[in-house]
Amino acid sequence: MCSITESLESLVATSRHSAGECTALAFLDKSYIRQHGPVTFLNRMFTAKAYISTDSFDADFRSFEIIGEGQCGTVWALTGTDQVLKVMKEGKLDQLWNDSVMHKTVQEAFETVAIALRNDISIPKYGQFITPRHDVFWQPNMKHFSAEITDKHAFLSSRIFGLPLAVRASIVDALAPKDIRAQKQEFLAREENQHTLVRLYLGRREQRAATRSFRLRNFDLTISEMEYLRLDTHRYATIIARALAILHWRAHVDANDVEFVLGSAPIISTPPTAAELKILNPNNIGLVTHGLSLHHTSVGVWLLDFDQCQSFEKDAAGLELLKKGFWMNDPYYPRPVSTNAKDMALWAMFKEEYLAASSILTDSAMPKAFITAVEAEGKRRRLGSSIFQ
Repeated sequence: MCSITESLESLVATSRHSAGECTALAFLDKSYIRQHGPVTFLNRMFTAKAYISTDSFDADFRSFEIIGEGQCGTVWALTGTDQVLKVMKEGKLDQLWNDSVMHKTVQEAFETVAIALRNDISIPKYGQFITPRHDVFWQPNMKHFSAEITDKHAFLSSRIFGLPLAVRASIVDALAPKDIRAQKQEFLAREENQHTLVRLYLGRREQRAATRSFRLRNFDLTISEMEYLRLDTHRYATIIARALAILHWRAHVDANDVEFVLGSAPIISTPPTAAELKILNPNNIGLVTHGLSLHHTSVGVWLLDFDQCQSFEKDAAGLELLKKGFWMNDPYYPRPVSTNAKDMALWAMFKEEYLAASSILTDSAMPKAFITAVEAEGKRRRLGSSIFQ
């Protein structure tokens, strides 16, 4: 198993190589879109190497309104804070409680892992599970909700802010059907096109249908669209593969139905562990942590939604849970069986990074067994004419 020192040395070396390719962070404004167009703008923003001024763009950070719906709750943004409240849907108390427990489990697991494995992904910070007994919360705040709250079980966590207006507008310019582009301002003003998070579908290649069902909330970005935007799909595969390894072998959960999305990056990234800080020094800490700006925002990868997750044992039944967690999820992961050469190369990268990260976290043979089971299931589904069966 790699030591913390070896992991940090590897990350510092990688950061220095990246610094050679991009000597300075880019701060973009409205003139950049006019000069270079929406495709190039989205390419720069989605690489997480560029920032836009929240003074020159409307970042659209609204709150105290419904900004999302989950299986077990309705998500409200709380005015004047960076918090969201997932309020229970009828009959979903056990599921919401599991979301709370698993969220905390995953967050704590990530906090104990070497920063080299998790420095490019964020998790909303766990807040508190709120019950009807918490009058100190409900009594002063009920008047701020725009709809009636019938059940006062809720889960508080930090908010993933949606993509800034400039990014949403460029998604429309670059990827929307022609009729929607023609009415872009009206389209962007609609409620369903606010609070945009972009789902990273590395396992879906089919072309988007040119229909009026196009919308920006929970936007599904396919691998073919990532390639059109000239995004580094191997970077996304690496981030998601390492995160899946941490979910499996440090949090010990099956990762069922988790989501990997692009949203506005946090102002303060996840810091190194105390053990890592003792190894680092003021001269190299900047190579393994992101900078901080109070006046600009960037785009980052987030991991969320843990209500369907469950713990597993290191046995055959546990392996089956991991395999189901892979195949039952939305297509965030590259497909292990494909006739497309790019897809197979992406799977090879994902597989390599998952196994490498897993080797740091466990001496078990289960990571290799998991990959073998996923590939075998992929072949079975291919013979059945549907890789998504």
